[in-house]
Amino acid sequence: MKNLYFLIAAIFIIGSVTAQNEISNEGSITYEQVVKIEIKLDGDASAFADMLPKERKSLKSLLFTPEMSLYQNKESEEDESMHMSQGGANVMIRMAEPENIIFTDLSKGEQIEQREFMTRTFLIEGATQNKWKITGKQKTILDYPCQEAELDGAENKTVAWFTPVIAVSGGPGNFAGLPGMILAVDINDGKNTITATSVDLAELDKNAIEKPKKGKKVTREEYDQVVAEKMKEMGGEQGGGNGTIMIRVQK
Repeated sequence: MKNLYFLIAAIFIIGSVTAQNEISNEGSITYEQVVKIEIKLDGDASAFADMLPKERKSLKSLLFTPEMSLYQNKESEEDESMHMSQGGANVMIRMAEPENIIFTDLSKGEQIEQREFMTRTFLIEGATQNKWKITGKQKTILDYPCQEAELDGAENKTVAWFTPVIAVSGGPGNFAGLPGMILAVDINDGKNTITATSVDLAELDKNAIEKPKKGKKVTREEYDQVVAEKMKEMGGEQGGGNGTIMIRVQK
């Protein structure tokens, strides 16, 4: 009888572990993105330099399964604006957080990105093209052991920290393709960082992840050209992948 009880207990334990493993690679992650802001003003407007914001923070959410993921704003972000006058100069700064959504088909290495820009919505489709080099460095993020990887061919130095414990090759934004979930990204030596603040491993509703469908279909090159032309026209600067920063100086 003891052997029978032991067998039943063993089956129960194995079943519990298996059930945990089945849901351990599915769930949601909250990230905080911090973008350092460098704004240079000349002439009378330079007096406002010390009064301007030095960074922009926002919360993002990643829903994921082993096959797909959806990255979007964690909550509705209100536009931030400042209007200052001094010495005959008027400065208006507006920082807008667009409702961008990135769907990634992890099994096929494809992405669909819905991006808002200047009241227009675009739908950008393409392949994930991240090529990584694992450095061997290690650290812990939210109690998850992580390894460091550097992005090859990036315009700015890009470093990611991923954990093999969550065996999903996804991550925040456009970053993916490592043998584990990316929990942190550092772009250009801290000028743009994305860091996981919480991880919830739980089974998702079957309709939780859906492909974005709204917007005009364009290539990545076409979208970048639209942004560059519009920002040049308005005399502003695009802000590091974290929304749009527009500056107007009037005398």
